[in-house]
Amino acid sequence: MIKPVRLSDSNIDFRAKQKKEFDEESKILPNTLQTRVRQKFHKTSNAFLEYPIKGLKGDVNSDFYEFLSMGIIPYLAGSGMFMALFNMVKKLNPKSQLIASLNGNKMALGVVLYGLLKTISNDFVTRPVYWGTGVDIELPVQHISYPLPKEPGENANIIPQIQQRKVYDSREFFRKDLIQKDIGIQYYDKIAKKIGLGEDLNDSVTETTPIIQSIISTTKTAKSLSSYAWAGIGVGMATQNCWGDFFDAIKNRKRHIAKPNEGLMNKMGSRLKNAGVNFVDISKTFGKSFVKSIKTLWTGEAGTKGFMKHAGKAWILATLALTVGSVTNVIYRARHMGKLANKDLMDKNQESTVI
Repeated sequence: MIKPVRLSDSNIDFRAKQKKEFDEESKILPNTLQTRVRQKFHKTSNAFLEYPIKGLKGDVNSDFYEFLSMGIIPYLAGSGMFMALFNMVKKLNPKSQLIASLNGNKMALGVVLYGLLKTISNDFVTRPVYWGTGVDIELPVQHISYPLPKEPGENANIIPQIQQRKVYDSREFFRKDLIQKDIGIQYYDKIAKKIGLGEDLNDSVTETTPIIQSIISTTKTAKSLSSYAWAGIGVGMATQNCWGDFFDAIKNRKRHIAKPNEGLMNKMGSRLKNAGVNFVDISKTFGKSFVKSIKTLWTGEAGTKGFMKHAGKAWILATLALTVGSVTNVIYRARHMGKLANKDLMDKNQESTVI
């Protein structure tokens, strides 16, 4: 039985709905250095300050994205621990403090260059793949998620959460909705043209999707293999002896010497000036030492012979070959799939059997 609605029913509320306080929506962001830095800072700061607290509380809205984001914690904590342990060697062996200190600094620098080259080298794969296929697997997304309410009724107070994701985080379910909303169908038309599917397709979204999924898989594999090889080069660079000038620049940096009755403003001005001068000097020395370390890794340290003299050169060449080969494989496979799928290759006048 259907109960009739009466105006006297106390459960009926004719008030207008409250205006939505959060007008943001998920959107694709430009793939620029500024966007990457902002996304990385957002994820890292939340991984340390917000997500662990939610997880320990058993928050109903803790999700897998937050769990994966917290993976940066052991990475950074472990790097800091290794740096500290390497530099404790000089205290364990006081008779050779100079050598131990130098080795400790080199090992700590190796951790930094490992992470630096591993991060930078991603572009050595993803950029050429984008130029060759039109698919940018690093395309960033600002994703808006709406958490489950923790209280009933008007006290629910749902506050949307911002997550920094990528369009191709998922191979099977990449964000087609955002691509069509923010970029348009021409995005798929461009990919179809680059990989040889042709132009003016009836449904470029459907026809390019399986090839895009293949590109996602092969590019992520290539990026992973290549990045670790480049990270190894970073470690090799840190072991070279040309970093002495850089360590000396840090050790001999200008420091403020307080004068009697010196005012606070003078102290602050002097310290800021020294900080600026030190930053410029140390940056220049780092750049020169960085270039020298690559050259030395390629030619070998003076006095070395045999395998050790050519080990660095062999590693660099192998890394370049791996990077170029893996990128070539991604583009070739994509274009080969496009060629096979191109309907113009099939002679429609001849009989064919669909298997």
